[in-house]
Amino acid sequence: MISVIGLCHFFSHFYQFVLPPLSILVHQAEGYSLESLALLVSVFYAASFILQIPVGFFVDRFGARGILIGGTAVLASCTLLYGVYTSYPALVILSIIAGAANSVYHPADYSILSASVDKEKLGRAFGTHNFAGFAGYGTAPILVAWLGSIWGWQNAAIITGGSGLVFVVFVIFLSRDFEDSSHRRQADANSTSLIQDGKMLLKAPLLLFLLFFTLLSAGQLGAQWFADDVLNLGHGIPVVEGNSYVSVFVIGIALGILGGGIAADKSKDHIRLAVMAFAACGLGTVLMGFVPPDAFILYPLFVITGFLFGFGFASRDMLVRSLAPAGASGAVFGFVFSGLDIGAAIIPLVYGYFLGVGLEFYVFYLGGVLIFSATAIIGIARKNFARSNP
Repeated sequence: MISVIGLCHFFSHFYQFVLPPLSILVHQAEGYSLESLALLVSVFYAASFILQIPVGFFVDRFGARGILIGGTAVLASCTLLYGVYTSYPALVILSIIAGAANSVYHPADYSILSASVDKEKLGRAFGTHNFAGFAGYGTAPILVAWLGSIWGWQNAAIITGGSGLVFVVFVIFLSRDFEDSSHRRQADANSTSLIQDGKMLLKAPLLLFLLFFTLLSAGQLGAQWFADDVLNLGHGIPVVEGNSYVSVFVIGIALGILGGGIAADKSKDHIRLAVMAFAACGLGTVLMGFVPPDAFILYPLFVITGFLFGFGFASRDMLVRSLAPAGASGAVFGFVFSGLDIGAAIIPLVYGYFLGVGLEFYVFYLGGVLIFSATAIIGIARKNFARSNP
């Protein structure tokens, strides 16, 4: 079950990164500007953000399995259809539908994992889930760009989309016994109403976690999305070498996710584990802007900072689960994880401004401060989380 959910998360992250590596090829073949192609990514994430919370309510009431299968099928189909209907209006419509389909993963995945996995193994389950997602991020740019360079961007989209549809068939047969939050809700005679669940999301701990995810996402993206530009503008480091630092940062995150999952299962104090990991990650992010441009310093710094960031993921997810009633985990995870989309939508404008006015290292400084701020939120709310932690 954990493997199936992990693979679903893999395809979610993989399909998020199908269009960006193909942008140059689409630009050359179809004549669309790079700005207009970037807009496709924006509308994808906007649709995902808008629908993620409503999907959480649907998961809790109607079950996660069908929603997860349907979302994966639609997302794969839209990716395939990119290569068939290539007019710009068609690409916009498909991107909106694909983003809507992408909204199902966090509510559905975490609903199934929270209800189906033993508490003693839940940290590793969350770790596997997050690792699979980052594996999708890492695989897509390389594989999609390679397919596009050999067979053209349209065939690359068709092949990757078709692979997902084949995967959906396996999910249908392998997920028949999955449990989720809807089963818990049906077994609970005192299950809450839609209005009560909505009011629950507005309580201080969950609002704080929404802010936490927003700040954490915004801070992370400084190193993950802009490090190559910062190092090029600030130190004259070639873009290819700069991208290699981003790669080791992501590799560090993936390794940290696995280690953090094991640690989360062995620890009873997930707050302390998350605070220590993210605070150290914030420090590492700030140091990226101060250390000399020496590969022997930058490579270890990027991989260690990434490791620390990933190490906190499972404990972070365990804290969210501790705040989620058994029959409302879809709504809770959908609500707080929407903060990732908020941070990703807002912060590029700020980082882009820094790059444009010669303040490139402030990308790292601000990124670190945002991660520190996210960490402080957990510390401030410690009593609330502790009371809710089973």
